[in-house]
Amino acid sequence: MALAAQRRGVQLPARPRRPVRKHLPGFSRGMDQFDPFYMMIFLLGAGAGGFVTGLAGFGTALIVSAFWLHFMDPVVVAPLAAACSVVGQISALKGTWRHLQWKAVTPFLIGAFIGLPLGVWSLDYVEPGHVKVAVGVFLVGYSIYSLFFLFRGNIASIKIDNRFADGAVGIIGGVMGGVAGLSGPAPLIWCQLRGLAKTVQRGIYQPYNAIILATATGVHALYGRVDGEVGMAFLISIPATVIGSWIGTTLYHRLDDRLFNVIVQCLLLLSGAMLLGRSFF
Repeated sequence: MALAAQRRGVQLPARPRRPVRKHLPGFSRGMDQFDPFYMMIFLLGAGAGGFVTGLAGFGTALIVSAFWLHFMDPVVVAPLAAACSVVGQISALKGTWRHLQWKAVTPFLIGAFIGLPLGVWSLDYVEPGHVKVAVGVFLVGYSIYSLFFLFRGNIASIKIDNRFADGAVGIIGGVMGGVAGLSGPAPLIWCQLRGLAKTVQRGIYQPYNAIILATATGVHALYGRVDGEVGMAFLISIPATVIGSWIGTTLYHRLDDRLFNVIVQCLLLLSGAMLLGRSFF
């Protein structure tokens, strides 16, 4: 049709180009147009993500995504959030090193290494909006349920100590870590369902998060999603992430088990609500 119109001398209107979305918030490719406002939001997100990781032992990707996905592509946010999560986890390990549960975390890691490549591979085929809605609905529902019983003081726990079950949870976490850097919620929720103390919980899911997200960053690099632009954004985010993690870890040591669980559930509720809000509004 277009060819026939050209033969008749009819000038067709030019097809409008789709706007190119900037990957890095502070400046465009080539660093030729610096934007202080977006850079400030970017650093606030990195600092908030580090703070939550220091306080709760997880959540960097959940928090930074709430800031960054408003002006950054999801395919860029995933590896960048994973890399920042590793920085936050390493910074927080200084205050929790003696509570690490290396034997208990092994089945989670084995399962996660199975699920992680599947999650990264699925980024090219899965609709990000559908993933955000599914994860958001689950997080909101679970956190409301847990908060209800926490405030009643009679939350039930699952008396399961099975390595195969731990491995299955690890697979789920690995897939979510590859898709969106969300490897933390699955083992965290599983540890809470088992009624473990806060030091035991963090001793399991914090080294799990650090190792899985470091691996996720490497896998993203193999898939070509970590270029010089993402590397520059990562370097810029490190100071804010480390400072936020240090503040969060300091506050963590002042929490009892109940208050720690309440904070974790509130963070999960907030994260789920943010995911749903970005999907529908």
